[in-house]
Amino acid sequence: MAAQHECPACRRIAAIRAGTDPFFIAELSESFAVLHEHQAYEGWCVLLLRDHAEHLHLLPVERQQRLAGDVARAASAIARAFSPSRINYECLGNQMPHVHWHIIPRHLPPRDPDPCSVVWVRPPSELNRGVDPARRIRLIETLKAAGLR
Repeated sequence: MAAQHECPACRRIAAIRAGTDPFFIAELSESFAVLHEHQAYEGWCVLLLRDHAEHLHLLPVERQQRLAGDVARAASAIARAFSPSRINYECLGNQMPHVHWHIIPRHLPPRDPDPCSVVWVRPPSELNRGVDPARRIRLIETLKAAGLR
């Protein structure tokens, strides 16, 4: 089990609580919604469980259900804001030992170069684009206006 001070998600949550994370969107029932730092897939959000836990299945069922509601709420806002043809939902734990969900809007080509594959197979140069600060602000405002608040 990673110590909270070593956990990148816990450090990020500390920044959210301090009001210094520029990618923060909203505090939800069980999670904090943030815009992903790289916007190769416009509207890509991550939900970070509000407290440190490494395994989804170890959370009480009630918390799992509320977290699922957070995921659905974020996905609905993404759908309203960006009209994707599909949305990918990924709860991974092999890179960051903290329960978190990636909610990734997917589109048809040419906007999405490989809509039938997971985004992780795309070249790093394509994924790791960052996001211009003005665009980041617009995307966050768009998501909030679509109900992610």
